[in-house]
Amino acid sequence: MKKIFEFRHELKIPKWCFAVLGFFCLIFSLFCIQEVWASPAEELKDDLRQQIDELQSQINDYRQNIKDLQQQGRTLKRDVALLNSKIKTAELEIKQTGLAIKQTEEEISGKNLELGQAELKIGRERKILGDYLRLINDYDQQNLIEAFLSDDKLSDIFERVSSLESIQREIQESMEQIKEFKAVLQADKQVLEDRRGELNQLKVLQQIQRQAVAAQQADKNNLLAQTNGQESTFQKLLVKAQADAASIRKSLYLLEGVGLSMSLEQAYQYAKKASDLTGVRPAFLLAVLKKESSWGEKVGTGTWRQDMHSRDKTAFVQICEKLGLNPDTTPVSKKPSYGWGGAMGPAQFLPSVWLQYEDRVRQLTGHDPPDPWNIEDAFVAAGVKLAHGGANARTENAEWKAAQIYFAGSRWNNPTYYFYGDQVMDLAGVIQEQLNIIIR
Repeated sequence: MKKIFEFRHELKIPKWCFAVLGFFCLIFSLFCIQEVWASPAEELKDDLRQQIDELQSQINDYRQNIKDLQQQGRTLKRDVALLNSKIKTAELEIKQTGLAIKQTEEEISGKNLELGQAELKIGRERKILGDYLRLINDYDQQNLIEAFLSDDKLSDIFERVSSLESIQREIQESMEQIKEFKAVLQADKQVLEDRRGELNQLKVLQQIQRQAVAAQQADKNNLLAQTNGQESTFQKLLVKAQADAASIRKSLYLLEGVGLSMSLEQAYQYAKKASDLTGVRPAFLLAVLKKESSWGEKVGTGTWRQDMHSRDKTAFVQICEKLGLNPDTTPVSKKPSYGWGGAMGPAQFLPSVWLQYEDRVRQLTGHDPPDPWNIEDAFVAAGVKLAHGGANARTENAEWKAAQIYFAGSRWNNPTYYFYGDQVMDLAGVIQEQLNIIIR
């Protein structure tokens, strides 16, 4: 080390130059490494985006075809073509969701790599800056004493002191920039958590899509079996179905996930009351509730300690205390292999979300406190939430958007989630046809 100082002294090179040079060399080298690592990842992201866009274009064509078919009169040929289009659309959406899952996983992986590189870089920068700071401090203090004992001019001594102070400020500023950069990365970690939540949502959506394909294929097979491919037989079945109002009234409206079943007429009465209070169309409300409950095989079979996210546990205990329930014996949805469970009752509200609507439900129903496991309260709460999303306008577009918000929140307009709104509206149409027969 002494030889280095002597060499510097002979060349008249200020020590701070070495510090600054080393600092910028480190920054440049890490930047180059990051560019090399980032390039393949960006290419993969672009490729995934292109594939998703191509699938979306095909999906949009099928969605338009479905709308056109729905405007036509009911014939066997039309219904088979409609089911074929729905099946093909769902199959494409499953592929699109799979690509979106892969895209999100790549983004999560890239963000983790980026955070790891940043932590490594910050650690190296701190070590190097610390080493240079100690060298500068030791060397300049030593030479400052020597300078006072030498014959140097006083102005030269103070210039040397000023240079030392300037470099110390620059190093301090660099450290502050490092801290700020780390703060930004900490914020990115929150973004990362949000992306993980979106990934779980995509996996839920893919599960719904697969179930829809199976159901639509079963409907098609059943239709062909019943009609034997004959248009005349199909038309006779339509007439019979429309005339059999008593049978429709008694047909079961199932919320399979929560083990709840009632006649369609009974379900309509609950939905009608909620509709009178919130303005949401009964058939649409019934479709959303059925969709929310029916797709989950493990709804109502979980426990709050094992299946609920920590952010909802306090709210859940509060709700149970108000209702005089034991949290350990009160059912919630079981978490799947990904994400979290913890949703409550027929409307599948998470505890923290239920608390946001609790006061409004209390005002509308007069129930104090309202109960997410009570059918009437659950129907009204769902109606309030859907009305908040605009469903009380009762237009097709408004209801579709409200269904999207109910499922995906702020990400409702992501094309990957359009399947959910389409499926709810399709089910609402079926229920509305049945209600039109029994409430004449």
